Amino acid sequence: MNPTLLSEADGFFTALPWHMEVEAARKALKSGSLGIVHDDAGHPVAAVRHADLIDLAAPDLRSAVPGLAPVIEVDADMTFAEFAASPSVTLLDLDAAYLVLRDDERSVGVVPAEVIAAHLASPDFRPPAPVMAGGGGLGDTTLPGQPRTGLAPIICQEPGCGHLNRLAQYRHGAPPWCQRQEPPRHRLRTGG
Repeated sequence: MNPTLLSEADGFFTALPWHMEVEAARKALKSGSLGIVHDDAGHPVAAVRHADLIDLAAPDLRSAVPGLAPVIEVDADMTFAEFAASPSVTLLDLDAAYLVLRDDERSVGVVPAEVIAAHLASPDFRPPAPVMAGGGGLGDTTLPGQPRTGLAPIICQEPGCGHLNRLAQYRHGAPPWCQRQEPPRHRLRTGG
C-alpha cells in the first residue's frame, strides 16, 4: 500500500498573508504554532515560527520571506511514491522545511521534510517502476499517470531582483534561470 502525503500530514498551522506586519505575525505565532506564509494568490511561500521573527527588522512577512524556510506546494492526494518518482523530489535540495498540501485552492496540511526523508529511507519503501504506455514510441517521453508536480516558491537573492520564482525541480550544480521577465537575465540565486 502506498499512503498519501495527507495521511502523514499535520493540519495544525496558522495561515499568514505575506502582507501581514511582522509584529502581528509574532503575536499570531506566540503559542508556538507553525505559520505558513501565503502570497496574494493564496499560494504558500514559506514556513515560519515565532522564534524566526524575534530579531527580525522587516516591516512585513513579504520582506522576510527570503530568510524564512522554503516550502514545497503539492496536491494533498499525492502519494509518497508519486512524489518520490517526480522531479519535485529534487526540491528538497532547496532545504525545504515542509511540504504544504493543497486541496483545490486551500492549504490543508503540512508534512515535515524529515517525515518524507524517513519514508524514502525506509526499507519498506518501493518506488513505482516507470512504465510506458503500450503505444509509446521513442518520442514518447511522458509516462502515463505522471503525478501533479510540486512547486517550490523561491525568491531570487540576486542583488536588485527579489522575484518570486516557482520551481518544479532543482539542481544545485545547474541553477535555473530566474523567471523575472525584465532584463538583465540571470541565474536564480538562492540564500543557501
